[in-house]
Amino acid sequence: MTRNLLGKTLWLSATLLSVMMVFGMPLESSGQSGGSPFAGKTIEDLNGDDVLKLVRYSYTKVNRNFKGQLRHDKKKIPFLLSLKPDDIIFQFSSPYQMIELTTANDKLILKEEFGDKGKLKVVEPSWYRQRIRGTDVTFDDISMRFLYWPKAKIIKEEKFLRRDAWVVQVMNPSGLGDYGSARIWVDKGSGSMLKMEGFEPLKGKRVKAFKVQSVKKMGDIWMVDQMLIETLDPDSGKRVSRTYLDILDEVKGS
Repeated sequence: MTRNLLGKTLWLSATLLSVMMVFGMPLESSGQSGGSPFAGKTIEDLNGDDVLKLVRYSYTKVNRNFKGQLRHDKKKIPFLLSLKPDDIIFQFSSPYQMIELTTANDKLILKEEFGDKGKLKVVEPSWYRQRIRGTDVTFDDISMRFLYWPKAKIIKEEKFLRRDAWVVQVMNPSGLGDYGSARIWVDKGSGSMLKMEGFEPLKGKRVKAFKVQSVKKMGDIWMVDQMLIETLDPDSGKRVSRTYLDILDEVKGS
């Protein structure tokens, strides 16, 4: 299979997706330990940029490996997900593909190996919109660049999955990728992302949505059990296609 065909034939924050799958350290505890960017702040003190920083901070506290799958059009696509303090790695087989998101120093670099190990390359902006394994998840979704966009604003607070959440709006400063703006629902108790909606650059209409469907406890952390990733028609708002992301089990001793 050629790389081009793969792009025509993955979302954890999707979106993507490993990041938004972890229900991380609560704000109250993060403020008590050294090195936290929120020391001395209460929930009421946080602005939009702080909330997105909280999402990024929450997923640096995990060092685990998990088995998962993407389900799209009756296809099941298994993957291995590795969550580390500075890296999030998806590994697929048949053909081999590894997608690595490095988040050290509060910056992100998205890289990929395809076909041959040892040839890790930076994903260029022209590839952000490429679908992974023919699903609704793109390289842009996996990178979750919208969590790093500046000048975020809290536009309201509401409940999602019975959780109190901030709704944060952020604009794309570069214009690269699928989204001109995004709305992100962030759990006030854990700093995890519960939902995301991506809007096209020109007319500002919705083109993508990620929604946590259910969660489960694995050891001492909560993980997404199932997440729904939807591609939407910008004019009608109706769903064009959908992909489910399932986290199946933790890989012990790896």
